[in-house]
Amino acid sequence: MRTWAAWILLGSALTTPSAAGAGKPLPFSDGGWTLGGPGSAIVAFDGRDSLAVETGAAERRDVSFGDGTLEFDVQVTRRRSFVSVWFRILDEGTREEFYLRPHKSSLPDSVQYAPAYQDQSAWQLYHGPGATNAIAFEPGVWTHVKVVVDGTRAALFVGGAPALIVPRLAGKAGAGPIALGAFTPAATPGSGPVARFANVTVKPEVDAVDWAAAPKAVDPGPGTIRAWAVATAFASSPRAVPARPEAEGWKAVGVEPQGLLPLDRYVTRPAGTREATAAARVHVVAAQAGTRVLELGFSDVATVFLNGRPVFTGDATYSFDRPRRDGVIGWDQARLYLPLVQGDNELLVVVSDVFGGWGLMGRFPDPEGLSIDAR
Repeated sequence: MRTWAAWILLGSALTTPSAAGAGKPLPFSDGGWTLGGPGSAIVAFDGRDSLAVETGAAERRDVSFGDGTLEFDVQVTRRRSFVSVWFRILDEGTREEFYLRPHKSSLPDSVQYAPAYQDQSAWQLYHGPGATNAIAFEPGVWTHVKVVVDGTRAALFVGGAPALIVPRLAGKAGAGPIALGAFTPAATPGSGPVARFANVTVKPEVDAVDWAAAPKAVDPGPGTIRAWAVATAFASSPRAVPARPEAEGWKAVGVEPQGLLPLDRYVTRPAGTREATAAARVHVVAAQAGTRVLELGFSDVATVFLNGRPVFTGDATYSFDRPRRDGVIGWDQARLYLPLVQGDNELLVVVSDVFGGWGLMGRFPDPEGLSIDAR
């Protein structure tokens, strides 16, 4: 069972879509659920066999869920909390996740999709159409939730209506256990369960979904950096990278269609630390010398070196207050004016993660006369 701290840090072959057939019940009283965390318990509540959670989780290890339909009832509160359903749990740190933010009812990110790698939820890297949406929650009322997974896509239904359709799952394909849980930040006023789960069922059939309603992918443009060379992670203060690091273990990796490089998928974090720092580079060959614009997205802290010299540093670390910022990645985070020399230019970005996702994205709005090589 994953440790409850992992919750804080937040399969089968393709089947023919069908709504027919009831799912297999997974009652909380049958001894098949493994509990984790200081605030999770199986109790009788409101006439139901249920899981009550403040901070913690329950995992069903005897389930191998890849494609299919997972359903349950949930009751939430207005307390600040994050109510999660995990699926395709492939190992101790790799999974897919939907979670609810009941305290943000009707706000644009009241529901969220995020993959996780190395037990780190990458929620800062996935937001907007296909990753977050506005859903209203009614506290203290049993609400039906359904998760439908079909190959590389998934849908979340809340109260019988589609809440979020993910056109492309970012995690690794496969089948694995499922889990339900919640996290309540320590300073949240009040006490007691923030989520109660009941009536869990699972089936291999893929219930009907209007996949055509999923948001369409937006091509970020021809100047997008489509591959980076990444190096072995190293120990460093995220906000103190005074000189170009002598990194090693370089390998070339491609980005996701929207231009995102999720570093946790390719770079192993240093043991014994939640924070991680790594370098990513490309070589930009310019037909002629001149100043060129680079749009850069990063999570959480980035320092940019051009031909060995630092030209930019930025900090987008999550902060609940003073200042308030979510730290989500985006093309508008930084606009750099790079003095390129004619011929080869090394562009190296040192990226550190503090919380919520470790990623990088870059593009040249005007790529004419430039070629980019990940080496």
